[in-house]
Amino acid sequence: MSTLSVLLTNDDGIDAPGLERLRDRLDADHDVTVVAPAGQQSGTGQTRTAGPVEYHDHARGYAVEGTPADCVAVGLAAIGLEPDVVVSGCNDGPNLGAHVLGRSGTVGAAMEAGFLDVPAVALSMYDWDLTDPDWEPTTETFDLAAEVAADLVPAFAAGDVLPSADYLSVNAPASDQATAPVRRVTRPSEEYELEATVTGAGIDVEDRFWAEFLERDVPDPEGTDRRVCVDDEVSVTPLTAPHGVPEDVTPGGVL
Repeated sequence: MSTLSVLLTNDDGIDAPGLERLRDRLDADHDVTVVAPAGQQSGTGQTRTAGPVEYHDHARGYAVEGTPADCVAVGLAAIGLEPDVVVSGCNDGPNLGAHVLGRSGTVGAAMEAGFLDVPAVALSMYDWDLTDPDWEPTTETFDLAAEVAADLVPAFAAGDVLPSADYLSVNAPASDQATAPVRRVTRPSEEYELEATVTGAGIDVEDRFWAEFLERDVPDPEGTDRRVCVDDEVSVTPLTAPHGVPEDVTPGGVL
C-alpha cells in the first residue's frame, strides 16, 4: 500500500474525539494534515464563508475559523496542500438520507473536495445510545469506523473501489455494536416526513426520519443507507459532485 497525502477535516471541531481517532489511525500509514474548524460547525453543509477566513496553528494541525468547506479551500488554496484524498470525519452521529446530504458539514467538506477534483470520503458513526441524554462518545467509540476508513480510503483514492464516484458518504456503527459488519453499497434514502407540534415557545417541527431510525423501524427499501444502518452494517454511498439535471431535459432550449 502506497503512502497517501491526506487532508483530514470534520464538522465537530478540531478537538473532537472522532477526528482524533481517525487521525491516529490514518497517520499510522499515511501523511495526514489536519485542517479542521476551530469549533463546532455541524449542519453547515457546503457553506463557504463570505470574506476572509482566519486560521492558525494547532497541536493537531491547522484550526480554521470557518466551515468544513472553508477548511478544504484553505488547505488547498492557502496552505498549499496537494492531497491525494480528503477525509472528513469521523462525525459524531450518522449522516443518512438524500435530504440530509446538503445540510451535513461532514458531507459538505467532501462535496467541496469533489468540485475541486480531489477524491473524498465523508465518514460518520452511528450509535444506538444516542437517545441517552448523558451519551458522550470517547475515542474508542470510533475504533470500528476508523478501521473502515483505513481500508476504504486508500482503495477509493487509487480508483480500485467505486471509481465513478467523486466522493463517498460512509456510515459505520459504533465500536461496541458490531465486530466485522458487512460493507454495503447504498443509495440515499428518499424518505422524509415532518411533524409539527405547537409548544409554549412556538412551533416545533420534527424530522420523523431520525425518530424512526433510532426506533429501528424504517420504511426504507433494501439498498438504502438508513435500512443498511438499522441492520448494523456499514453504508457506503457513492456520490458525484455536479448537481445534475433530469435526463429528459436538453439544456439550451427556450421556455
